[in-house]
Amino acid sequence: MRLAVLGPPGSNRETIASTIAARLGVPCINPADIVQAEIRASTPAALQALQHMNTGELVPEQVLLSMIRDRLTQPDIAAGFVLDGFPNQAITAAALDALLSELGAPIDRAIDLNLPDAEVLHRLAGRRTCRDCSRAWHTESAAPTRPNICDHCGGNLVQRHDHTPERITVSLQSYRPSAAVTLNHYSSLAKLFSIDATLTPAEITTKAVA
Repeated sequence: MRLAVLGPPGSNRETIASTIAARLGVPCINPADIVQAEIRASTPAALQALQHMNTGELVPEQVLLSMIRDRLTQPDIAAGFVLDGFPNQAITAAALDALLSELGAPIDRAIDLNLPDAEVLHRLAGRRTCRDCSRAWHTESAAPTRPNICDHCGGNLVQRHDHTPERITVSLQSYRPSAAVTLNHYSSLAKLFSIDATLTPAEITTKAVA
């Protein structure tokens, strides 16, 4: 089975994609991991990507697709794969589908982790991370015994700069229109499966692979 797992910030997409991949016994493929692997190997595509990244530019879609092509021709994807977080703003669904069709490995399902903006805001704005041990907490759902103090090591808990309500709102305003294009694409192909992202990863996985 070949799946793409999509979802807004705060949807726990990375964990869910990994859980689905483990259930299916296939690789979980993340575009950031692909880029880093290519950079470590100093491939021609990586050198092109670095030229853009070093000047603060976006890496062109065709360069990213070249890297993805290399990854999806490796033997471990023969039984399928799970794509974590793409297609996205940098890689359009149409371009990705064209590549996968060429490789004879089209997406079977696109899983949309459905999470309302209010829940995204609640999840992200309440997150705190220990400065010393990096353990994650939440001001409501996983609150430490003492405010802003890690129960594990006594370190100070901090909020990421992009997890303020203002930054989260801006991020969603950017994410939603782009995501709508991708979701509409897979909906038109009858490949879109929307799942409530407030369920547990295990419950979501069961629905995704049923």
